Amino acid sequence: MTRLEEYLEMVESAQQKGFAGEDIEFLYFDNAASNQFDGYSGVNRAIKSAQGQYLIFCHQDLLFKYDDREHLEQCLEQLNQLDSNWAVAANAGRTTVGQHFVRISDPHGESINEGPFPQEVMSVDENFFIINQRVNNASTATMKGFHLYALDLCQNAKYLGLKSYVIDFHLFHKSGGKVDQGYFDIQRCYTEVQRERKAGQWFFPMCSVFFVGSSRLLNWWLNIKRVRKFLNKKQ
Repeated sequence: MTRLEEYLEMVESAQQKGFAGEDIEFLYFDNAASNQFDGYSGVNRAIKSAQGQYLIFCHQDLLFKYDDREHLEQCLEQLNQLDSNWAVAANAGRTTVGQHFVRISDPHGESINEGPFPQEVMSVDENFFIINQRVNNASTATMKGFHLYALDLCQNAKYLGLKSYVIDFHLFHKSGGKVDQGYFDIQRCYTEVQRERKAGQWFFPMCSVFFVGSSRLLNWWLNIKRVRKFLNKKQ
């Protein structure tokens, strides 16, 4: 939260759409004076602090102008029927081949509806996303900034065997998004994080030694002799 009045406007719009009562809590990070939290640390702090089953993480310049709580619950029930172990759900995202799936009104257009929904994606937009607290997930602790933290969350979920989706929940976002030099600085940092994760590596558990890399052939070639040697000893 950097502008209290705008944040309160968002809260009021949510309450008018049924997000009110004892089973709803509103939490915010006060960055009005200075940045106490960024996207990555904010997500991790929210995961620890929130008490609910579902954690909605959204921008302050969002308005719950169209769909209400009942509709969101229906979307989540539909998603639970499809995949009970989903990790992240949002109103916009892209697949592994770059295809957009979006349900939003913003400066780019009124009532944008690019479905069908729910749709599995590899990344989601930060304007509005839901974290399923029934599964374990978190942001990368070494990353900092206000871009790509939703992508990071989705990819971390993937490493845990979990999936992310876009659902049919219509909101109004005052901003169309911003890409600046800071965005590309964070993209560079995230590229390095992923490069290290994808680098080939020898693993040393207590009972074996094996190699894992991006090439199946290389994995087989470097590991087959060790496996055969072990099996011969067992005979």
